[in-house]
Amino acid sequence: MPEISCPAEVLKVIFPSLNGADLAACMCVSKSWRQLAKDDYLWKRLCAQRWPSTCHSQGSSLAIGESRGYHKLFASFSQKRQRSRPMPAPKLTFDDLEFYVDIWEGTSSVYSAVVNGALVRTQVFNPPAGICESMQVHLQSQAYKMAVPVSSQFEVCFSEDIHVSLLVRRRDQDRVACIIGKSGFDYVDGPGYRAHAYDYLQISPLYPFVSEIRAWIALLLVDGKCGRMEVFGIELDFTDAANNDNEVLCLLEILDWK
Repeated sequence: MPEISCPAEVLKVIFPSLNGADLAACMCVSKSWRQLAKDDYLWKRLCAQRWPSTCHSQGSSLAIGESRGYHKLFASFSQKRQRSRPMPAPKLTFDDLEFYVDIWEGTSSVYSAVVNGALVRTQVFNPPAGICESMQVHLQSQAYKMAVPVSSQFEVCFSEDIHVSLLVRRRDQDRVACIIGKSGFDYVDGPGYRAHAYDYLQISPLYPFVSEIRAWIALLLVDGKCGRMEVFGIELDFTDAANNDNEVLCLLEILDWK
């Protein structure tokens, strides 16, 4: 491929006005462009804008940018970190787990069930007639989610306080962990016919730097009688913390099991 012809004097005027991504792209155009765009002066300017302290020296020591090279320094911390190796296989399986679901309306229990872990990976099949279009789209989406089967549909009224708790038991070790305490459904998506509650996971003290991971639980709704809503499904997810079966199992492994 012939090189793009542009006087070096013109490029030396243009390159200092570029951001890091554009300057890096220019390095891929041709050998002559790469030679000009690699000039550490250009990258020192970008480092000075982003991390001014990297251009400062301390005593007789060189500035960190001078010792490492400003281009290398900028490139090291400007790219999104990719997972360099796959996540290790979890020791848990869904067959090892049981989920304990309890839902209250005020002080009255309206739903209580023990669900085998193998079932939570299934989607909500055969939804009732009359679900809204947005619910149909949601059920057909490819986004990862776990569904807790509702053995018998029940009704709730959101003029009352609706709360949920979710415990999980490891049958292989006979230990229990809390996923959701007694949390309220404070986020009701009327048009989407879903109600959401969340709680922060209780992580084992063995992992002190892991925190602030939320577990979300959603009630899937359809219009019921006398202004009440009928629940035909329950979904569980951990937002961006776990997006497939293995990631969920690895996350559950580090809970504070008792």
